[in-house]
Amino acid sequence: MGEKLYTLGGGDPRELLGGGLREEGRYNYGYVQLVRRLLITYGLDKLLGRAQERHHVQFDLANAVALMLVERLHEPSSKHRNYHNQGEYLGLKPVELQHVYRSLNYLAEESERIQKRIWEKNRHLFNASLDIVFYDVTTFYFDSEVEIEGALRQKGFGKDGKIGKTQIVFGLLIDKEKNPVGYRVYKGNTWEGQTIRDAISGLRKDYALDKVVVVADRGMLSQENREWIEQENGYEFILGERLRKLPSALQEHLLNLDNYTKTWKEDEKDEKATVRYCSLEVDGRTVIGTYSKKRADKDRHEREEKLLKAQKLLQKPDNIERKARQYFLHKDGKALWSLDENKIKQSERFDGFLAITTSSATLTPEQTLDHYRNLFTIEHTFRSFKTHLETRPMFHWTDKRIEGHICLCYMAYALLNHCLLKTNRKDHKYSENDLRRGLDKMQLSLVIEGKREFYLRARHEAGAADIAERLGLPALPNLIPKNLIDNYL
Repeated sequence: MGEKLYTLGGGDPRELLGGGLREEGRYNYGYVQLVRRLLITYGLDKLLGRAQERHHVQFDLANAVALMLVERLHEPSSKHRNYHNQGEYLGLKPVELQHVYRSLNYLAEESERIQKRIWEKNRHLFNASLDIVFYDVTTFYFDSEVEIEGALRQKGFGKDGKIGKTQIVFGLLIDKEKNPVGYRVYKGNTWEGQTIRDAISGLRKDYALDKVVVVADRGMLSQENREWIEQENGYEFILGERLRKLPSALQEHLLNLDNYTKTWKEDEKDEKATVRYCSLEVDGRTVIGTYSKKRADKDRHEREEKLLKAQKLLQKPDNIERKARQYFLHKDGKALWSLDENKIKQSERFDGFLAITTSSATLTPEQTLDHYRNLFTIEHTFRSFKTHLETRPMFHWTDKRIEGHICLCYMAYALLNHCLLKTNRKDHKYSENDLRRGLDKMQLSLVIEGKREFYLRARHEAGAADIAERLGLPALPNLIPKNLIDNYL
């Protein structure tokens, strides 16, 4: 086995003296090398060092956090599993289980400093300017239905469809490159529209920003929120409109395709993504209506599926009551259920239409549409949190541990997005899973031959080598004496 590994590492087995080679163990070094480098790049190693002094921590806080970040990026699992998995890596000092858990408390205490440091470094690393910020919320659920009065874990409207589970609400701010700007954690029963003021207030308090355009979805929309963003902060906004809730005269204008005389391409490569639009000034703001044939087909298809479901429900009236409105059903005076033809026709009127509003007097309609289109980037970000980083389900029960877990996942996302920005160029695009596969290949085997102990590096595949080069990770020699390994990691 040792000879084979040595050959894979680029060496000639004849160079090895004697025989009796055996592989003692195999370890990953790529994730540790990456996390260590990025903690230094962002200055988080020093920040955690100062936190250790400030809180009189008696263990290496940065090392414990590095272990959890390595595991979160490599193969997310519980903190207990992080502790047991640490032997799979080279370059980390041993961490006690209690120190893994206690580190979450300190991350919670330092979360605001960590958020600000990450943004400041991203601004310099990627020459980023915070003129446009995207905001949205999601929910992270727990594997528990137990609520504690006043705690973060509460039941509420879950975006994952986990009925009956407790959850928290997570509000996130990102820029147009998906760089994280900041986050807030709220009780699980908080209405998302109540969170935007707190999140936006942080932009002025933490980043001293005088001018910024806030882009958010219609869930954040309320007259009070719009006025607050403008009047209290002096910021501009681009918000999704509830077209069905607009005044009837404005609604009629926006639903008349004769008014849609201009076109804008949602995707330059997709002819079907051409969007027609109109705009008009209303109470000092610009309201933009858009119409898309592609969107109209989607709306029509979704309604047809609901109507098929409605026909099935009509065969089982006992199941209708709580689903009637959703499936275009109504009940007459004799308590008989039937399709509501008026609601169906009303729904058809809105096929393909979408409205947004902006308070900006300087953005053109096309620029406004471009910014609103980019709101999807925050949906992709939430997907990274939930799938690749497996932020939920959560198994921590105290507020402090919950906040620490969220801070850890936020740090992991910041590092992950940094890697994607560094590796993705015009000539080649790497996905999150491509990065993971590449780092997985960065392994060392501890090989023993007689009294000699050395590490043998596995040969990099082309993709892994390219990823390492783009991330600026130093290449390891093929063969490293065991007693010198700390010089390379």
